[in-house]
Amino acid sequence: MHPPAVILLFHGSRDHQHNEQAKALAEAVGAGYAFMETEPRFAGEGLAIPMFIADGEDYRSALAAATVKSPPLLKWPGFVDYLRSLGAQLYIFHGPDTTGEVKATGIPAAFLYGEPNVDTAPCVDVAAPVVLTRGYIYKKIQERYGRCKAKLLPPLAEQPEFIKYLRETIPLILKYYAPQPP
Repeated sequence: MHPPAVILLFHGSRDHQHNEQAKALAEAVGAGYAFMETEPRFAGEGLAIPMFIADGEDYRSALAAATVKSPPLLKWPGFVDYLRSLGAQLYIFHGPDTTGEVKATGIPAAFLYGEPNVDTAPCVDVAAPVVLTRGYIYKKIQERYGRCKAKLLPPLAEQPEFIKYLRETIPLILKYYAPQPP
């Protein structure tokens, strides 16, 4: 009997680039993939891990469907340290930060939606959009923070060190959050 397949469960988008990068990220860590909002949708088979940066409505929907009841990435071991290692002077999230979990990290943050807002965020030399892929949200951050001449770091899926981080951390997430056989 084979162990159940690990599936990274993403939001999904009408933005083809998001979906393709999500697929490539899953393949890079040896997992399958599924989406909440587009095909292929999660069919309930395997160990589905919700892949969301922070708590929010979309994360909670994915968590309800997922078989692995893990927290959002901000609460994964080492994730905030990984973000800090990027050396950005500003971290731009989708937002809003209704639960305060981004603020609790202590990293300098702005939000596409919410306060402090990206439209009024200070201009810095290096900013990190904290998004998984170069999809719609990354492009909106690029557009709205474009008033500044900052170097924008690539999305997490394009960072080899993030892929390494996932490869090392997914086994821990499965150990602590996957359903255990009786």
